[in-house]
Amino acid sequence: MSWLDRFLGSFREEPAPAPRGDPERVAEVERVLAELRPAFEADGGDVQLVSVEGGWVEVRLRGACTSCHASALTLQGALEPKLREGLDWVAGVRAV
Repeated sequence: MSWLDRFLGSFREEPAPAPRGDPERVAEVERVLAELRPAFEADGGDVQLVSVEGGWVEVRLRGACTSCHASALTLQGALEPKLREGLDWVAGVRAV
């Protein structure tokens, strides 16, 4: 491995572990995230599903979303309403 591969490799993010929770609910949430993902990516960020437990959807903000001052507003004002719109079991969304 060249020094350049080692250097560039230090900036690569590790693959995300599979989300925890009921597989059906995880799949439902992933479908909604897939719809919204282009909007997150347009600003240099992303949202990764961590778990779906007891009606709560836990996500991890990535890229530009980690330092964005509007990330809480985006989660509560855009992502949560979209999830509740199609999934009546969603109690809320929280970032971890």
